[in-house]
Amino acid sequence: MLIGANVAVAAVPALFFEQSTSITAASDTLKASRVPVRPATGAIKYYDIEFKFQVDATGAPILAPLYPVVSLSPALLSGAFKAGDYKDSAGNGIFTVTGPGASTGGRTNWSIVRKTASGFIGSWTTGPIVGHPLQAVLTSQHITSTIYSWGTAGGNLSTSIYGCMSGGANRLAVGFVQIGNQLALHGFCTAGSAVENGQMILSLCTVANPCP
Repeated sequence: MLIGANVAVAAVPALFFEQSTSITAASDTLKASRVPVRPATGAIKYYDIEFKFQVDATGAPILAPLYPVVSLSPALLSGAFKAGDYKDSAGNGIFTVTGPGASTGGRTNWSIVRKTASGFIGSWTTGPIVGHPLQAVLTSQHITSTIYSWGTAGGNLSTSIYGCMSGGANRLAVGFVQIGNQLALHGFCTAGSAVENGQMILSLCTVANPCP
């Protein structure tokens, strides 16, 4: 009789700092975001881990009391965005959306680029305005809306949000929102203003034709 047949073998618990979203350092503190941790059983979990150091009497660095501080990473805020190829009704070609890329605080990063030719790029980050990578720009434009995920977009392409980042020289706010298979870009392309003055609507390509 075979004893132990079909018995699952527990995984070896492990941490994977090299796969964390980011590792940052400031003075005596190290922070690692979204560190994957594999338990003996069950799914991988993600933790934010903070280390603080001090110097002992011999001059050697040691962990400060009560450190490390370990907490479960916040759930990623994907904002219902969908990666894939998109087309617009103005005949500007195909645009590729990529993401999500994990950022700090549960935020996710997304990007868009014109696939069929150069001339249009953009990126955005989900989550609240406070602590957002574009917070300074949003504040300068007096933007407080939480409807959108904020970023920048534009380039050498004739669209109604062209002026938001003409040639990459300007960094004015563009609000991104996904509803079903439609991705809408709302341009706030006047410095110091929270007035919307342009839109670009893209539709997700669900079949190869008419999207190449």
